[in-house]
Amino acid sequence: MTLDIRQVSNALSRLSPRERTLVGLAALALALTSGYTFVLDPLVVGRARLAREVATRERDLHTLVRLRQTYLDVQQKLHAGQSLLAKADQNFSLFAFLESTISQVIPRERISSMNPSSKAIGEEYEEQLVEIKLIQVSLQQLTDMLYRIEKSEHPLRVTRLQVKKRPGDIRNFDVVATVSLVRARS
Repeated sequence: MTLDIRQVSNALSRLSPRERTLVGLAALALALTSGYTFVLDPLVVGRARLAREVATRERDLHTLVRLRQTYLDVQQKLHAGQSLLAKADQNFSLFAFLESTISQVIPRERISSMNPSSKAIGEEYEEQLVEIKLIQVSLQQLTDMLYRIEKSEHPLRVTRLQVKKRPGDIRNFDVVATVSLVRARS
């Protein structure tokens, strides 16, 4: 079935002027509704969807940039740590070094105990630890000891420090400290 314009024109010419106006308004309403439904609404919906996708992609991009910076920072710290570990002397004795360093600052009778231990860190590294217990230590002695440990040429770190007041003695403290050294396994 084909639509012939002449037949439509003949049908319209037989209608009264009022009926022609109503058919014209119906045709206009049909054209407007079809235009909105098939053209304008899909464009608006598509544009909103694209705007949401762009916002999502921008958030993802910002997250990636932040993660990249975090990765680069961690990678730089890893390389710095590995270079420190490479410089570490395999013959270095943490216990002997601490005994010598602490004795320079704190009298031997104030060193209650020094307990060495070690633990594995993965398959490549081990952490050597020495727990030091000191009694009746002044704040100046403690500060000097910690400074000498942290600023030594070896990559030592004080990983735990507990300072307690002595009853009846406001100038001296009891100290428990743990010093660690990470080195490659031999």
